[in-house]
Amino acid sequence: MWKWVMSILVLIECASSQVPSSGKCPDIKTQTNFDLNKYVGVWHEIFKFYTSFESNQKCIQANYTLEPNGHVRVWNTALNTQDDKPVSAIGDGYAPDPNDTARLEVRFSEFAPYANYWIIDTDYENYTLVYSCKDFLGVEKFEFAWILSRTHNLATKDKDRLFEVLEKSGIKSSNFMMTDQTNCPS
Repeated sequence: MWKWVMSILVLIECASSQVPSSGKCPDIKTQTNFDLNKYVGVWHEIFKFYTSFESNQKCIQANYTLEPNGHVRVWNTALNTQDDKPVSAIGDGYAPDPNDTARLEVRFSEFAPYANYWIIDTDYENYTLVYSCKDFLGVEKFEFAWILSRTHNLATKDKDRLFEVLEKSGIKSSNFMMTDQTNCPS
């Protein structure tokens, strides 16, 4: 009985934290020849799929740094839109397959399982497109996606191309929400 209750609670949390839809996760092609050394540094969130843990936040950014053990320290920061107070979370990421380092796994609590963090496309200097998906029995899937930029804005041509990349992969770009990056501290 306890397992069923926990399974239902996990499913409810997943549904409230991501974009749910029917079917299996798409087979995603990640960035070829991904270079984590070029990827580390500060990225600003420009677009995202809805996530409950980012509700009421603006000026969201992620700072990735390499750790001596080969893992990546993820430090997410933002401002709460209701009181402009800082919000932050520190996570751990790593690439389980050394032959596909664009398929990272990330978690923000030692008690949480690692989740997909797949870099679909990046030029390392201007933009990155990240995707995560988890399906349950091939019937229901829960998706995250982010478009990040090295600055607080993104060129329209880059946004349009990244939306097209998602659509061609079977992922609805209409699920994106724009993140408020105005009046952010340096």
